[in-house]
Amino acid sequence: MKIFNVDLLNTGLIIIALIVAYWLPFELFLFAYAVLGPLHYFTEINWIREKEYFVANNKLWIWLTITFSLLLSIPLLLQLPIFEALQNRTIIKQISFYLPTYLNACFSIAIACAIAFVAFKKKTHQYLIIALGIALAVLLHFYTLYHVIIGILLPTVIHVYLFTLLFMWYGNLKSKSKLGYFNVILLLAIPFIIAFVNFSLHGFSIGKKTVAIYNQNSFHILNMNISKLFGFSDGKSFSLSNIIDVKIQIFIAFAYTYHYLNWFSKTTVIGWHKKLSQKRSLFILLVWIVSVALYFYDYRVGLTLLLFLSLLHVFLEFPLNVISIKSIGASIFKPKKT
Repeated sequence: MKIFNVDLLNTGLIIIALIVAYWLPFELFLFAYAVLGPLHYFTEINWIREKEYFVANNKLWIWLTITFSLLLSIPLLLQLPIFEALQNRTIIKQISFYLPTYLNACFSIAIACAIAFVAFKKKTHQYLIIALGIALAVLLHFYTLYHVIIGILLPTVIHVYLFTLLFMWYGNLKSKSKLGYFNVILLLAIPFIIAFVNFSLHGFSIGKKTVAIYNQNSFHILNMNISKLFGFSDGKSFSLSNIIDVKIQIFIAFAYTYHYLNWFSKTTVIGWHKKLSQKRSLFILLVWIVSVALYFYDYRVGLTLLLFLSLLHVFLEFPLNVISIKSIGASIFKPKKT
């Protein structure tokens, strides 16, 4: 009955998130990212930590993820007003310009490490998989599609949509809930619903402040890359008067919002709230309030200062993503009993 209630709740959350995303695609995304996002990072990182990061070699794994998250945060941190005096220096310009594309390798290497630590017990096999991940990162560096998928889509829509879908599917392998599987199918159908359901820009308006925040933080880059990937545009422009761009934003707003809501709805299922002591709960609450206040003070400052934690929670989920994919694959391809 408990699982059925959670699944029923998630059916409602999917529908509500989709309706609000249609109504306020830009506003919903900015709100969810600033308000729900930080609380999700703090509580999930705590839960993953209590689960020993889902890997055997967890000390090496945590140091790798912390290092990768710091490296990826540096270019944006250097653009803060506090570093204004340094921004005209040649070395800072070079770091800000060249470092991001090379750092996309962090994601490739982290995925290889997650696969190695989850799927292989022998260290020789683990090192081989990691070496293969590094080699692939070097070889694929010169392909634009690699950077789009690994550097832009992986920590964003792949993380919040595809991995959420796989995690739900993985959970249903245990619960065998029919409603749970319906939710997986419903979630899978959302992009098609958004694509084919009629949507008119007539009467559709967005506040100037919302547009300014969206553009100043370069969120539109994700829209442009999704549009280019599916052949809707050349990926060089973004327009609020283009229905394709707005529909892509509806999907992004839905994916992020439901990703966060799905996490909070799973308290009774995976029990992440049980890993919170009173002292730690108060600390998380305080840091969350400060984080939201930073976003309301200056969205760019909030985004920049919380980027490290945002990236860290993406990296820390990789072993769980590998476990989910491995379990789903085993359930699909398991030999039939004779």
